[in-house]
Amino acid sequence: MPIENNLDKIVHRINAMVQDHRTTLQQRDFSVFGVSVVTVLYDSVSGMFALETNQAKHQRFAFDDVDLLAIDVYEALSEFKESF
Repeated sequence: MPIENNLDKIVHRINAMVQDHRTTLQQRDFSVFGVSVVTVLYDSVSGMFALETNQAKHQRFAFDDVDLLAIDVYEALSEFKESF
């Protein structure tokens, strides 16, 4: 699958979080082979995103740019796929 297509899907899911006004905190899991690789959180009050890695090195990174966040999600998913 082309990189652009995968990035478009990721950006679409992240933008859906921004447009969903049901709660102030949105969460989306991004999985590969049924395994959650990263979790994206969106705080609508601050407009900030957080990327949490769900692997052995559990880390959290803050983002305010959808495109940069999508690239990091894509890279994490790709790295996980390559580990198999």
